Amino acid sequence: MSRPYYREWTNMRHHKGKSFIAPTKLFKADRALYFPNLHGQTYSKDDLNEDTTAVLAGKTSIVCIYSTKWAENQANTFVSEEKHPELRKLVEENRGILQIVRVNHVDDIMQAWLVKLFMPSVRRRMSMEEQARQFLIRKGFTEDIREAIGVLNSKVGYTFLVDKECRIRWAGSAHAQPEEKESLLRGVRRLLEEHQARKEGKVEERRIEESPSRAQPAEAVA
Repeated sequence: MSRPYYREWTNMRHHKGKSFIAPTKLFKADRALYFPNLHGQTYSKDDLNEDTTAVLAGKTSIVCIYSTKWAENQANTFVSEEKHPELRKLVEENRGILQIVRVNHVDDIMQAWLVKLFMPSVRRRMSMEEQARQFLIRKGFTEDIREAIGVLNSKVGYTFLVDKECRIRWAGSAHAQPEEKESLLRGVRRLLEEHQARKEGKVEERRIEESPSRAQPAEAVA
């Protein structure tokens, strides 16, 4: 089903474009949706084409999805050094098993051309590792896939917490609220604990705190 362009902009009058409120706990692993495998160009100097699954597998990832600068700024309220320093400190302390991945999905050919035009200047502000974890996605991120994972408005930024099996364990939309940043931080810590326990060959005795429900619609908490 197509989504009218004007409706997306109209919907952003409510809750600053927020599609849903992030959950306070992780989604249960056995009920979580898998993050879709997207194929696109990375921001690396060699302009490599890569699958997102190859980057996500085996690591805990915070994935930011956006299609405009405005939406990117929304996602940054969850992950940037300025807006969420505690999270960035945790990422730095756990390099190799925790990462931030960015997906810039662009359908319009002219917009894609502009993104590629400014890609060298963007690249200069990034490390080589960051370049390999930022994607420009042109095709394959279909309407059905977006709807399935909760990307309900292409004008809004979305942030996902993805475990090492590529399952979506937490999701946020638009600008981060203080309690949403806290729940994301808790979720990341839980997955790091789980990762470390498995690495050491231990069996997790206690049940990791998870939520059986999906994120709440923004209207439910207005």
